[in-house]
Amino acid sequence: MHGGQSRTTRFQLSKALFRSSLAANEKVGPYVLKMINLIEQLEKLGCTLGKELPQDLIMQSLSDSFSQFIMNFNMNKISFDLYEMLNLLIDYENQIASEKKKEIVMVVGKSSKKNGKVPKRKHLGPKGGMTKPKNKRNKIDQTDAKCFFCKEKGH
Repeated sequence: MHGGQSRTTRFQLSKALFRSSLAANEKVGPYVLKMINLIEQLEKLGCTLGKELPQDLIMQSLSDSFSQFIMNFNMNKISFDLYEMLNLLIDYENQIASEKKKEIVMVVGKSSKKNGKVPKRKHLGPKGGMTKPKNKRNKIDQTDAKCFFCKEKGH
């Protein structure tokens, strides 16, 4: 009878583990801790998953914002336990959040719009009084100019 209960418990734990996915607004830290807890409970019941399968299960359940992390993790083939992986994921999430804050700061600012209308801009030309030559055919004769590299004339 005890074996039937452990089998049912193992089934429920593995179902929860395999169907887990990180929601868009959910923090990665508590989510991965929950997955690690499920993995450890399965191992206590005698269901050994090895080292790589739990990592793969965690990574495949992450949202698309972690795709760069997953690619780097798989390419570097560094050996981490699940708690080290958790710390790396939290660091990566914080890095993404700080980059988003920088983008928001760059977007927020004083607007030139008044009453929903955008003022027409006049083309005043480049600053400093220098203008581009309008006709590209007016090239300067450089046959007597010295080369900066070899100090010869004409090229």
